[in-house]
Amino acid sequence: MTHPTPIQLAAIPAALEGRDILATAPTGTGKTAAYALPMLHRLLKARKPRTLLVMVPTRELVLQTARVFRACLGEGDTKQANTRTHTPPIICLYGGADRDEQAAELIQTGGMSRILIATPGRLLDFIGTGTCDLTDCFQLVMDECDRLFTHEFEEETRTILNYLPTPRQTLAFSATMPAACKAMLASIVHKPLELSVEKPPEERPAIRQGVLFLEDEQKAAFLKTFFGRSPKTRSIVFVRTKAEADVLAATLKKARLAVAPLHGDLTQDKRTSTVASFGSGRLFILVATDVAARGLDIASVTQVINYDVPEQPETYLHRIGRTGRAGQKGSALTLCSGAERKRLRQVEVGAHVKLRVLSTEQALPPATPSGPRAGAGKPRPKTKGA
Repeated sequence: MTHPTPIQLAAIPAALEGRDILATAPTGTGKTAAYALPMLHRLLKARKPRTLLVMVPTRELVLQTARVFRACLGEGDTKQANTRTHTPPIICLYGGADRDEQAAELIQTGGMSRILIATPGRLLDFIGTGTCDLTDCFQLVMDECDRLFTHEFEEETRTILNYLPTPRQTLAFSATMPAACKAMLASIVHKPLELSVEKPPEERPAIRQGVLFLEDEQKAAFLKTFFGRSPKTRSIVFVRTKAEADVLAATLKKARLAVAPLHGDLTQDKRTSTVASFGSGRLFILVATDVAARGLDIASVTQVINYDVPEQPETYLHRIGRTGRAGQKGSALTLCSGAERKRLRQVEVGAHVKLRVLSTEQALPPATPSGPRAGAGKPRPKTKGA
């Protein structure tokens, strides 16, 4: 990208001036660079050691954000990059990784200008043990702030805020900014500049959105038929709970499909390897909880399936935002039972969409030519002379 995006044009000058910002912009519009570039500039110009803190809700988003910061600093995506003396170290704090290693990084960089990119739980852990001192934090970014103020993270987020000094510069970014979230932020930011940027219609990803009415007991069978027809369609199936992700992934795996679950109970190594396998094409289907809707950026995802109707319009938008990325076309299919119809209407109104009602045959992909399914069976043994 050689030209700044609309959110970058709007946010960077104000951030450089030290203003607080509340910014709303769709996924894929360059939000991370919109705060990383000006905040890094101010950190590098600081006359004494300072801490820049970026709080995000998921481990995946920590790692993705760190990659953007390293790119802004002109560094490669390696641990060795943090050993260079001319740039502030980037420290990633999240659960599921080696706690002692993270603690050592915090101790070694004490008294230095540094960038902390953290999930609330792990950061609060280090604050509680005295390993992380935030008295020198003069910049705070809350990315995906709408989720940071849900019941899942609100208590931890507010506790961390009590440890931060004032005055400070605070930036809150998200793809959606519900009224309840904005009300919570009112006491945290000071005379903020409010920005709301949308993609121009011609730049919006072409996502075909539809709904298929099925009862809960019919949904798994439908998915087996769906992926049996098109086993190499790179897809994410979203479910509500970790247990549902495991059960559904096991069901699809029995149908000899290249599938794996993705949720918060997996170890970080397992989650990283699963995402890597999905990105490289060794896996074609992820059955994921909403933890994967934040920070999972794989351009070639062509299909998102909501196994259930999300409870919030914002969740629906984050889920379908995993497809149609980088200018590619995508499809989003929601499976809706009779008990979920009221929730479907709430999602349509809140997300400003009208889902096309599909028949079962319309919802299924065209049948592919007969052949072995992805991940099915073992490769044929080589014949002599091959």
